[in-house]
Amino acid sequence: MFGKPKSNSVDEPVDVSSYEAEGDEGEASRANASGGGSSNGGGAGGPGNGGSFLLDRSKPSVISEGFTLQGDISAQGVLHVEGFIKGTVQTDVVNIGPRGAVEGQITCKALHIKGAFVGTANCDELFIASKARVVGRVTYRTLAVQRGALVEGDLVHGH
Repeated sequence: MFGKPKSNSVDEPVDVSSYEAEGDEGEASRANASGGGSSNGGGAGGPGNGGSFLLDRSKPSVISEGFTLQGDISAQGVLHVEGFIKGTVQTDVVNIGPRGAVEGQITCKALHIKGAFVGTANCDELFIASKARVVGRVTYRTLAVQRGALVEGDLVHGH
């Protein structure tokens, strides 16, 4: 996750700021040189604080394959599911990957289903991939369904 220290001396104490995240050296340097940091107003990326860790709101939250989450999720941003969620999800974008499954209620702006969804959903944009399985009721404003998708239930144009 982190690159090699800038100093190879073993006797000197190592400071966290001597490490650079792999692949982010240029971005972190540019943000610190410009006095910036992240546009979200938080994080520890400002000049003079010793760290160059930047928060990036465009990165999705991920429920990985093999993980099961039972409960409610309420957040801004993107949620990518390769594991299993049973509960209520309320976020901007929900991507259910080919190995992912969600059972429950989803409220979002965009719902992209490549795996399985069972329950009720309310979204602006609905995309159902060719190998997806949808069981339940989904209310949408715009719809795209690929040939081969399995839909059992109601797809309702609304709101």
